[in-house]
Amino acid sequence: MEKLNDLRFIIGLFFTLVGAMLVVLAFALNYEIAVGKTLNLYAGLAMLGFGGLMLWLTGRD
Repeated sequence: MEKLNDLRFIIGLFFTLVGAMLVVLAFALNYEIAVGKTLNLYAGLAMLGFGGLMLWLTGRD
C-alpha cells in the first residue's frame, strides 16, 4: 500500500499499461496504411520503456 503513495509507481504503471496496449494493437489490427501500425508500435515501445524506467526507479529506493 505504501507504493501507491509514490507518484513514480502510478506513472510507471499507467505508461506500462498504455504502452502494452499500443504494442498489442499494432500487431493485432491490420492496417491499410503502414504508418499507423509503425506509429503505434514505436509509441508503445517508448511508453513501455518510460514506464519500465519509472517502475525501476520506484523499486530502487
